[in-house]
Amino acid sequence: MFSKRNSISFIVIASLMSLIIACGSTETVEVIVEKEVIKEVPVEKIVKETEVVEKEVIKEKVVTKEVEVIVTAPVEETVDLVWGKKKIEGVFGLRWQGPYRTSAVIDMQGVEEPLFIYKNGTPMEPYTADSWDVSADGKYLNIKIKKGIDFNSPKGFESVDFGEFDANDVCWYFNNANPSVNAESTDPNGGDYAAVFGKCEVVDSHTLKWELVSPLYFCFPISDFGCLSARMAPQSQKSFDKMGYEWSKSHHVGTGPYIQGACIAGDRCTIHKAGDKHWAGNAGTIDSMTQIQVPEVQTRIAMLDNGSVDIADMDFKMVPTLLDKGLDFVETMPGSYVNQSIIWAGNLWEEVHSRTGEALNPWDAPSYAKDYPWIGDPWQDIYPDKVVYTDTDNPAGMTDMEQARLVRLALSMAIDRNAINKNLLNDLGLPIYSEYMGPEYPGWDASRETGCWDVGDIGTGTGVTKAPTKHTCTGTETVLGTGGIPWELPGGGGDMALAGELLDKAGYPADSSGKRSSFGDELVLQSYVAETGEVSLEVADTVMSSWTQLGLTISGLEEDYGGVISPRMRRREQLLPVLKNGDVHSNSYPLDWPLPTVDSSSSRPGWGPGFESPAQAYWLFQILPEKDPAKRGEMHLMGVDYSMFWQQYGGIYMIPKGVVGQSGITWDGWISHYANTSAPQFIKVPSGYNGAGAVYVK
Repeated sequence: MFSKRNSISFIVIASLMSLIIACGSTETVEVIVEKEVIKEVPVEKIVKETEVVEKEVIKEKVVTKEVEVIVTAPVEETVDLVWGKKKIEGVFGLRWQGPYRTSAVIDMQGVEEPLFIYKNGTPMEPYTADSWDVSADGKYLNIKIKKGIDFNSPKGFESVDFGEFDANDVCWYFNNANPSVNAESTDPNGGDYAAVFGKCEVVDSHTLKWELVSPLYFCFPISDFGCLSARMAPQSQKSFDKMGYEWSKSHHVGTGPYIQGACIAGDRCTIHKAGDKHWAGNAGTIDSMTQIQVPEVQTRIAMLDNGSVDIADMDFKMVPTLLDKGLDFVETMPGSYVNQSIIWAGNLWEEVHSRTGEALNPWDAPSYAKDYPWIGDPWQDIYPDKVVYTDTDNPAGMTDMEQARLVRLALSMAIDRNAINKNLLNDLGLPIYSEYMGPEYPGWDASRETGCWDVGDIGTGTGVTKAPTKHTCTGTETVLGTGGIPWELPGGGGDMALAGELLDKAGYPADSSGKRSSFGDELVLQSYVAETGEVSLEVADTVMSSWTQLGLTISGLEEDYGGVISPRMRRREQLLPVLKNGDVHSNSYPLDWPLPTVDSSSSRPGWGPGFESPAQAYWLFQILPEKDPAKRGEMHLMGVDYSMFWQQYGGIYMIPKGVVGQSGITWDGWISHYANTSAPQFIKVPSGYNGAGAVYVK
């Protein structure tokens, strides 16, 4: 029978066991336990002369110490992180058949892996690829795939063997994704593929050759930071063949350190660590990552406060307040920014397709159904019989192209970028003046001027056969000086007087009430929560307010980009300006690279930003085959000058790429152009940090 002290000791042991199990320890623990034992001690007989004293038993209390060994049941310690997102997309396992948006699993990364990564100063460092070269005649790209890289199986399908990643998977995916091979492709990067590649052919299990549209020796749109910056990894033909079409639409099978778990559009999506080993040694330190949909920013903040999420996408203007609470702004790619510009869609200045020679008939597009002040019409003078309307409002001696350029320049000049950075971005961002150029971009020169340019090779019916030419600035081209447009606008913009003067010169003067009725219909700015987050909507409101002060009738329109705006751009039907970005999504864009294929007809029938530029098409096909990086860089800067002079983009701001997270979390991943966050294997958490994911991981 236990004494009272025995009972206390038992309770202590039970408590220790509970604590150990709760902590997830798998070690053997030695516990010192005190026990009380009652022993009988006989006393010797004492013989006296007259009597014998009877035997006595004296009860003596002896305390002994013993060691009891307690072996706890093994309980695994895991690091399960939760990421609060505004929206969780669906899973589009077959990207070339989905809508123009990313898949939830691709958004998290870690499951599929690219052929090439940015490393050692080159964006074409082989990763799952082993090597690459271009044939001497420039007709084919040859790639060898690393051997011994196996596909992982999604959660719940671990028993299914999808085999080894090889050349068959690469060609199968890219042929399906390339609109020049598969005209039905809606792959987000299809335009980039079509501009560079023909058909991909398998040479042997780990070797492929890929037809090139024109010679190209230095970069390709097939990596997380490839030439023209397509970030998608090849998908698995083997899983498609084994599991079928329907299964493949909702599952990603990749070679990365993580596998797809449960994913529900509008709710959550989880990836799980595939194991402790990874073929490239990037197994990662977190065991799972769950993105949950939390549409309201205040709810995401509350969840950061109470610890129910570990990181969260955040409206940038909220960041300083959250830092004061002890949270961290976690830069996912230190030094890399994401930008936002106004895309001046509807300016279609190419007569024929720059790759195929196909007639484009731009004058039949909706943007030329009437005279829109912000859309330049070069066809009015060249083919007056083909344009629907007759232009009658140009000032004497001024072309419609110059009139529309002055309008776009005036609207850009009205935007006070420094005020936006201070009031909406808390001075954490930076102003930009074109999507192509700004502080922290390679080649940035605040003192540089664009010069003045003709529009390029149009009206010949033969495509881009000659370079655009720079000419001496005259007339209205000298409003900002004889050197064209300065790369850094005076004061960062916000000069309403100069903006008004530009509109006056364009033929849209203000009346006595300050209204510019001659401008015609209201100007509608389209916006949505783009790559910089919710703050983009507030920037749109600020921009519209500035434009209203010029005496214009302005309104905003929010539409789904992937389902509504992008298809219109693809069909060449978008004529309203859009606050977004094109393909130069980030400052992480090498100086010697061509400006995007999508800014000319060369990407068609793939995506484009809604305008087409013969000059960019010309420089694209000059830069791609050029082996000298200095010459490539020189042509890149000419493309920047041309675009800034013609105001194809109205650059506004850029912000560092990152999320808000619990204190001590870091995420220093590899550099990527499109992605705002890096792969999860690069996340590190403080010692002893387990994350908020126990409730969410399935």
